[in-house]
Amino acid sequence: MTVERAARPFQICRSCRHEWSTWDRFVLDPDLRLLGLQAVITHPDVNLLVFEHGCGSSVSILSRRLRHLLPEPEPDASHVRLLGTEQCRGHCLRLGDLEACDARCSNARDRELILLVQRMRKEARESSPYEHSP
Repeated sequence: MTVERAARPFQICRSCRHEWSTWDRFVLDPDLRLLGLQAVITHPDVNLLVFEHGCGSSVSILSRRLRHLLPEPEPDASHVRLLGTEQCRGHCLRLGDLEACDARCSNARDRELILLVQRMRKEARESSPYEHSP
């Protein structure tokens, strides 16, 4: 006899206990607002995308949980850390910085992910028959 595990939600708000069953329900939820990227410069696999939920709490997810939305990186993609060099503009040091970055460093994919999530959310709002606050 096997015991099946109950399907786990993609994410849960630790404050109000709201559950999002899938990544797309999470990303496209109009009650969430993308605040930015909390980058761990030396370990990009633990970078967090930080959102504010309608209940007033912040909800963070590991950015690697959404990287499947991006095209596969090129085999020669740079995995160097540019922090402190002339090529680094410091975007990843500021949580609320949602701007694009053209630096080819270890956080480049997560910067692309921010832009993709913003674009997906905008397109969902524009195609929705309901009005959402900005």
